[in-house]
Amino acid sequence: MSKIIARAADTSQDEALLALGSSLKASGTSLKALSAAADYSGPGALEVPVFEREIVDLIRRESVALDRTEHVPATGHPHRYFEQIAIAQAAANDPRNLSATATSPTRVERAAFIKASVAQSNMSLFDRDVTEQQGQFESLQAKDIEDVLSAIIVLRANMFWNGTDTSLLMPTTLQWVGALEQITQQATIPAGSSIIDGLKTMVATMMANKTFKPKPTAIYLNPLLIDKIEQEAKASHIELKTMNVTVGVSVKSIATQAGDLPLIPDPYMPTDTVGNYGFSNPPSGFSNYYAAIVTEPMIEIAYIGKGTNGKPRIFQLGLTGNLAGQFVGVQFDALIVKGYSYAHAVVAVVR
Repeated sequence: MSKIIARAADTSQDEALLALGSSLKASGTSLKALSAAADYSGPGALEVPVFEREIVDLIRRESVALDRTEHVPATGHPHRYFEQIAIAQAAANDPRNLSATATSPTRVERAAFIKASVAQSNMSLFDRDVTEQQGQFESLQAKDIEDVLSAIIVLRANMFWNGTDTSLLMPTTLQWVGALEQITQQATIPAGSSIIDGLKTMVATMMANKTFKPKPTAIYLNPLLIDKIEQEAKASHIELKTMNVTVGVSVKSIATQAGDLPLIPDPYMPTDTVGNYGFSNPPSGFSNYYAAIVTEPMIEIAYIGKGTNGKPRIFQLGLTGNLAGQFVGVQFDALIVKGYSYAHAVVAVVR
């Protein structure tokens, strides 16, 4: 038989205390444990915990690569476009005996299937009532909705470089085809070689293309690789210039045959100890640090969703069976790296 765990001043309350004691016992706690929630209890003082209303939150919710990439409405599913890879051919001729052979430009149809990114958050009716009664429901709900949208942005930021699909036209997974998978022009800077010289040589190689006219605009790297470049520059007494990439954001740059290119740090740019994206495995104890030299106007994100401007949308669905409210974020789009074989390059730095 259950016992009264506390005696009320009014014996009429004993029955309620008995019920409370039984409930607490079943949950593995006690009135003593509840009283421990007070910071201090003494004559003339009862201090209870009070929390700041602001939640400490430094979680990354943005991507410089996504922000600098143009979002365009998709032509459909799949998104289609044409790429010209050759022009008509000319030939030297006798000026007094002209004889030409007819040729035509070469245009290739390209296509990419649209992918979906989703995130969801459920809020039970009880938790909603509690936070609303505490006067903090609106702020918490707004933050949770923002987190749903941020989750989609973070997923897309990861897929921008690391998407697991391998074909735009014949999808093999539900993710994007990452830029490192799409770009086919590659080079490796082996251990012991200058990173700065290797990047400059790759840019020069791109600019020396007689068929295409790429114009690299930026180099995206993991912050750890930029740190290694700055250490090399310091040791070699090379001065790296500074330039603005967005309002209030300045980064280092290097002088190349395409002009000064900013070294844009992107934490979503991978490093690994195995051979990925067509590169060889680094030696034991070393890693591959990737750098993407890109012509940014040739990279776009094709989206579906009229009036969204390529931004994720949030939907509030009906109540579930347990009366929980559902908030679902969704975005339909795909990353497309145009001119993947000549307008961009990926460099693996072995360190």
